[in-house]
Amino acid sequence: MPDSNNETVLLVGQNLFFLGRVEVQAEPLGYEVQWAKTQSAFSEFYGSRRPALVLVDLEGDETIWTNVLQEMDHQDVEKVKVVAFGPHEDVAMLERARNLGCDIVLNKGEFNRDLPKIIESVKADSG
Repeated sequence: MPDSNNETVLLVGQNLFFLGRVEVQAEPLGYEVQWAKTQSAFSEFYGSRRPALVLVDLEGDETIWTNVLQEMDHQDVEKVKVVAFGPHEDVAMLERARNLGCDIVLNKGEFNRDLPKIIESVKADSG
């Protein structure tokens, strides 16, 4: 059974751009940030530890993020908060992420603005 008592934020996506932004917000609150750019990297991490938060970059490979969200849905006894973000103009993509079980779906601007509050709320919920 995976360890659910850890302090990790897991970013799923292929673009390094958001990794630094996530680290700047998460590390001061005691979170380690891991990056899963492939489904196998996600599966390996998620099979051994449950992160406090999963962030999904919808501009990454759609097959990967779709499979990751489906895998989480099938594995989770204990729900992990999932926040997806993508381009505001791709309404269908944002809706697909909602339908696949994401707790919060934001456009990139909203994600940049709300990331500190999201991480702080996860920290408060686990505290």
